[in-house]
Amino acid sequence: MKKIVVAFVSAGLLFSCAEKVVKKEQVLTEAYRLYEKGEYDDAKEYFKKAIYEAQNMTTTDIMKARYHLANIYYLEENYIDAIVEFEEFLSLFPTAPQVPEVLYKLADSYLKVSPSPDRDLTYVRKAMEKAEELVDNYPESIYVEKAKKIIQKCRKIEATHLIEIADLYEHLGKHYSAAVYYNLVYDDFSDQIQKDFIEYKIAYNLANAERQYKDEIEEYTEKIKNLEKKIKEEKDVEKKNVLINRKKLLKEHIDKLKNRIRKSKERAVAILKHALDSYPDSKYRKDMENLLKNLEKEG
Repeated sequence: MKKIVVAFVSAGLLFSCAEKVVKKEQVLTEAYRLYEKGEYDDAKEYFKKAIYEAQNMTTTDIMKARYHLANIYYLEENYIDAIVEFEEFLSLFPTAPQVPEVLYKLADSYLKVSPSPDRDLTYVRKAMEKAEELVDNYPESIYVEKAKKIIQKCRKIEATHLIEIADLYEHLGKHYSAAVYYNLVYDDFSDQIQKDFIEYKIAYNLANAERQYKDEIEEYTEKIKNLEKKIKEEKDVEKKNVLINRKKLLKEHIDKLKNRIRKSKERAVAILKHALDSYPDSKYRKDMENLLKNLEKEG
């Protein structure tokens, strides 16, 4: 009786194991059938079963299943999961025929999940990276033109981001810092900006650079006066020399700031003259002329 029970249990285990065998032909056929019908939720499960459970899956089988799984997430606009799957696809199959399409959809997915330009640009830069990789390495691909449009969108976002930083610095009275950021936009994203406006903004902030350093210069000037008093009163030669060196460093820093202010105004004049010559019909022309006139009066 015990032998019969053991035999029965063993047969049951064997049958159970046999039931767990997943044949690739069954799951792949069903996965593709569901995919073609647009029944993506069910298709996803069959593709996952094929990738992770089915027997005798070839490299090509896995490659195609992974591509379709990633593409389902993309078609469903589930861009985060699409990014994960497309990145995995590229790492596993870097020479696959689907790579150009994957690069485009990966770039598009990164761009779709990127926050507004005033926030972190990590995803925007990832989108740019993938789109540029497609354009550089697969120039004949049908996805190149779409990739170029993504690159332009990314550049627009980058330019907007820098302008917003510049605007913030200007609002805070940090005019020299604002000019630096406006200049970055002008140098790196000239195809994405209104040039006459950005040139005017650079000149305006350079002309007002003194406002950024006024308090600092006054503070250091006061420190120098206090040091001069201490130097006169100090009897110890070594301590006096320390005070003298400190005064020298403060004086050098003030001179550096004043020199920056002077050169900023000179550069503002040059930029305004260039802008007035280059953009005779600019709506900012009157503002440019008034700013130039004031700078020239200052000498």
